[in-house]
Amino acid sequence: MLRLPRFNYLRPATAHEAARMAAELGPRAMFVAGGTDLFPKLKRRQFEVDSLIGLDFLPRAIRNGSDECVIDAGVTLAHASHDPNLNERFSGYAEAAGHVSSPPLRNAGTIGGNLCVDTRCNYYDMTYEWRKAAGFCLKKDGDICLVAPSSPRCWAVSSSDTAPMAIALGGVVTLVGASGERELPVTALYRDDGDRYMAKQPDEVVTGLRLRRSPNTRSAYVKLRRRGSIDFPIAGAAVAVEL
Repeated sequence: MLRLPRFNYLRPATAHEAARMAAELGPRAMFVAGGTDLFPKLKRRQFEVDSLIGLDFLPRAIRNGSDECVIDAGVTLAHASHDPNLNERFSGYAEAAGHVSSPPLRNAGTIGGNLCVDTRCNYYDMTYEWRKAAGFCLKKDGDICLVAPSSPRCWAVSSSDTAPMAIALGGVVTLVGASGERELPVTALYRDDGDRYMAKQPDEVVTGLRLRRSPNTRSAYVKLRRRGSIDFPIAGAAVAVEL
């Protein structure tokens, strides 16, 4: 049986407090919301932490305006996939949220968590003992990418369903860090590197996602996976078209 390591669980009351904690504690502290991806990886020792900073204080509302929708980062994937306004006005995003994993995990997983979910690789997403036998990899404990040994970078790929749809819809995230608050287009949130895949600072918390549309915008998301549930995408296609 794979067991979670021991860690301190901290419960800040606000995003600013959470960001300050992360800045003070450094790289051995991580944020956790639903934990549907983080906890299995902690069990496999893909992350090594002393402290987890809980984000259960995050609001969980979906606010609709005339030409935009603001989704709090604490909104669960199940909530987003069933929200009537999202399904009517941003149907592609609701579809993407509804394709993540399985119903029980969508009840726990959050919009913010899926935007920040770790990249995946068959050499990386294994137990510590398996990875040790393989010689480890560039993303964790090793110095070469086992997918492309001659490459200087990590080739682990994005595993988020909602991120491509947020990009297609011109989404903007709100980030709260120790140095303040800012907005960032979702297109600028990611780097083309499987290891250092996020452009946000380690102490920054994603607190919300803003989507904009015109009355003539139509969107859709299609996911390729081996099974009809649970699996991460082999490939995902997100499209938003203004008619």
